[in-house]
Amino acid sequence: MTGLSPQVTLDEIREEVADLETPEERIGYLIELGQSLPDLPKELQTETYRVQGCQSAVWVVPEIHSESIEFLGSSDAPMVRGLVAILLAAYSGKSPQAILDLPIAEVFQELQLQSFLTPMRSNGLHSMVQRIQSIARATLPIAEALAQSASTFSKASNPIGARGLPSLPRISIERCREDFPILQRLLPSGKPCVYLDNAASSQRPLEVIDCIRNVASEHYANVHRSGHDFAAQTTMAMEEARTVLCHFVGAHSTDEIIFTSGTTASINLVARSWGDANVRAGDEILLTEMEHHSNIVPWQQLAARTGAVIRWLNVREDFQLDIEQLEQVLSPRTKIVSVTAVSNVLGTINPVRSIVDAAHRVGAKVLVDAAQSVPHGNVDAQGWDADWIAFSGHKMLGPTGIGVLYGKRDLLEDTPPFLGGGNMISSVSREGFVPAGLPHRFEAGTAPILEAIAMKPAVEYLQRVGFQEIMAHERKLAARAIEELSSIPRLRLLCPSSPEGPSSPEHKTGIVSFVVDGMHSDQIGQYLNAAGIAIRVGHHCAMPLHARFGIGVSCRASFYFYNTMDEVEQFIEAVSRAVR
Repeated sequence: MTGLSPQVTLDEIREEVADLETPEERIGYLIELGQSLPDLPKELQTETYRVQGCQSAVWVVPEIHSESIEFLGSSDAPMVRGLVAILLAAYSGKSPQAILDLPIAEVFQELQLQSFLTPMRSNGLHSMVQRIQSIARATLPIAEALAQSASTFSKASNPIGARGLPSLPRISIERCREDFPILQRLLPSGKPCVYLDNAASSQRPLEVIDCIRNVASEHYANVHRSGHDFAAQTTMAMEEARTVLCHFVGAHSTDEIIFTSGTTASINLVARSWGDANVRAGDEILLTEMEHHSNIVPWQQLAARTGAVIRWLNVREDFQLDIEQLEQVLSPRTKIVSVTAVSNVLGTINPVRSIVDAAHRVGAKVLVDAAQSVPHGNVDAQGWDADWIAFSGHKMLGPTGIGVLYGKRDLLEDTPPFLGGGNMISSVSREGFVPAGLPHRFEAGTAPILEAIAMKPAVEYLQRVGFQEIMAHERKLAARAIEELSSIPRLRLLCPSSPEGPSSPEHKTGIVSFVVDGMHSDQIGQYLNAAGIAIRVGHHCAMPLHARFGIGVSCRASFYFYNTMDEVEQFIEAVSRAVR
């Protein structure tokens, strides 16, 4: 492959373009430039190297050296070949860091590309840039990769904070409630609602609400398809959200970030696509007793289809996983371990990395249900080494109907797509189809576009508050609630304990669940609702966990960073009155 790179340099392109006056002359030059591009060998014109998001077929092929990356590229469209030639002249032969640092938007502005390119071509050009940058990012050490900007395609550059997210102005815990319109709403009693059902769904700040409204009113269109301005802007916004989520979870590439309709859909995708292709009769699936139904039922369905066996990791009396049992239930027959990072009933924070390491030692894959973990920023694809991570937007300030599945690239590439239809294909004929590359092969049909775009301001808002601040505030509220609830007669807390004392908040998030002996939990929930306090009552989609402790339902208060100590006091007083 070495030596096939185009001979024309970026400086030579600048000189040629400087003498061109009309759009027609520039288009003619692009076609001539494309003709000078060396032919790409047919064996490299494959889906592995194809750039998704381009209307024409475009291939970009890297050759990675110790300190630089050489690129080959081509397209089946003459003018697009010229755009490929410009990108190769700009990027080929540079180090990964230099590729990411290159102000490519300034290069495009200098060449006046945007003045005569159609939106369709501009959209494809952006996709090519993203592809090249993702290759460069993947070759950097992880610590360096996460220090990159969410999008160097933009002219504006931001200093980078934790996990590669742009460093944004901070939001104090004390004033954040002003950003949530629903928290200002008064009940018929004249009091504001005390919203303590955040584990079910968080509320949304104005930035997320405004984002949805702005896209819908200014440039909404379908993505990755049409060539008009609206489509280009909307596609750009959606892919920028994917980039932010890539950095948020610590993925190597945006190709590893798949948009779904939620955690449930993400887990079902893995169970159906990877599970059906890899799990056979006699294989074992390991779950824990504290899983949400969405992380139980898809595996039960897989077991019914294949003849696999489900094994269980128990929950101890102190409401933590029996990790010592792990070596007993894992075996060479274990194909997959699917575990929650945080229990949606107990708030227990599980030792994900220890579970992943143990599973990998026997050759098993691991899926982590991070639905209750992402609201606190506790997601780390590289630190966990998980094979898949699933989560939803509506628990982390984002909209409903949007979720994310992170998967290791090699696994995703070897997994057949589950849903078939538009957008997930490269080509279709009467004889069959060829699936698209990542991540689009798993995104059949029209995506939840507005919802996906709004994930960007949701993540950015959480970052501005600060993940450490969020967890510290939650634990402060939970500690107060646990302390006071512990003194109420007949009330039993469902919280993990530690050497520091019973029901220590250090092993959990801001979830506080409880039951009252001799009293149905629904009575307590209705009493609190009448007092303007919203909690959750039920089995919380975790019936096996409730059965483990001999209870049918429980009460759950779940605190978040916009809750206050005054709300905790109102909650405690209302529970005390209800029990009395």
